[in-house]
Amino acid sequence: MSPFVAGVDADVRTTGRESEPEVFMGQILDNEPLSRTDIAFQAPTQIKFGVGKLANLGEELQIEDDLGDLARVVLITDAALAGLGIVDRIRSGFHGSHYDLVGVFDDVPSDSDVRAVDAAAAFVSENNAEIILAAGGGSVMDTAKAAAVVATHGGRVSDYEGLYIVPGPCIPIVAIPTTCGTGSEVSGGAVIKDHDARTKVILGSPYLFPRMALLDPELLRSLPAHLVAYTGMDAMTHAIEAFVSTDREPISEAIALRAVEMLADNLPLAVADRGNTDALSKVQIAASMGGIAFTNAVLGATHAIAHSIGSLHGLHHGLCNAVALPYVMEYNLRTCPARFAALALALGAERAGRTDAEFASEAVERVRSLNASIGIPGTFEGLGLEGDDATVGDITDAAMNDPCLAFNPRPSEYADIEILVRRCVTGAS
Repeated sequence: MSPFVAGVDADVRTTGRESEPEVFMGQILDNEPLSRTDIAFQAPTQIKFGVGKLANLGEELQIEDDLGDLARVVLITDAALAGLGIVDRIRSGFHGSHYDLVGVFDDVPSDSDVRAVDAAAAFVSENNAEIILAAGGGSVMDTAKAAAVVATHGGRVSDYEGLYIVPGPCIPIVAIPTTCGTGSEVSGGAVIKDHDARTKVILGSPYLFPRMALLDPELLRSLPAHLVAYTGMDAMTHAIEAFVSTDREPISEAIALRAVEMLADNLPLAVADRGNTDALSKVQIAASMGGIAFTNAVLGATHAIAHSIGSLHGLHHGLCNAVALPYVMEYNLRTCPARFAALALALGAERAGRTDAEFASEAVERVRSLNASIGIPGTFEGLGLEGDDATVGDITDAAMNDPCLAFNPRPSEYADIEILVRRCVTGAS
């Protein structure tokens, strides 16, 4: 008899008493209760992926009802990408279309600053831009988002700091990522440094989602190996933290878990060889999946620490996440061992009859091994940070004030985070 007869599906078999069905649990996670019973999932950015997709940029925009009637385009990028020919490639992508690239702002620094946002916003306004193209990494895309807000609504970027402060729609953004980790191309957030204050201005709003994300792995071929490693581990951190976040839900969980698996399988290949189109494509797609996951489930202590170290010491954000991630995973293990056991499976470990608690630590070891295989050091001391009380205290103070910490699965007091930070810096137990 078909398992679907009389409304009994393949996962439920009767035991002889119709009132007591036997339910077969999944192999990745037990049928645990929902952690949230009121869910609103957002993924409004349209994603277009394809090898060589940039060559058809004008066509991709023209077929969209809300973008097809617009014409004046401003490109926001950085000087390095401009020097590598991104402007010419975008102009070529518009060939035969009605779009007019009226201006190029290529003065975005590697760690974007509030001053760069002000300058970019003024440039957008002066050129009466109807569409903003953001071609670059997270710094470029976040600058473009913040500039769109300021150009549309006025003021300074700090006026919109926090969640849900942006008052309405902004100039549409088409995000063209040239790294493989930020997730900014599909997120409703932006992080902008204030170098003078040594802090980060964090914005979060439904109006910050790019209208479109155009993913073309050809744009990653010139990326140095260490940046593939750093940005790829940024994506891995997004996916892992989203999967264990206290604000997780089943939709983001599924996306995050698949992103972890794709990155584990393909990131070392992409770091070793940018000619491996399949690996590069999967890493790029997984990065956007991680962005969707964390936008809905939020992040945790890894990002709180990485934001703090990045602000105070100027280290690359993805590198900071990569170094801190295994320590934070280890710190969180006892809080949700079943989740880390599931991550161990996604990272390629064999369960071999082990309980969740026994198997969970495999996830940590897999991440440490992945880091080592792609040249990520094991501690922040390996990057030049001191493990003295003042350094650890400054990082801890900043991390305690980071909003991501509120969503970490293990609740933390100051002393807990101080110990965790010291472990990240020195490796000491």
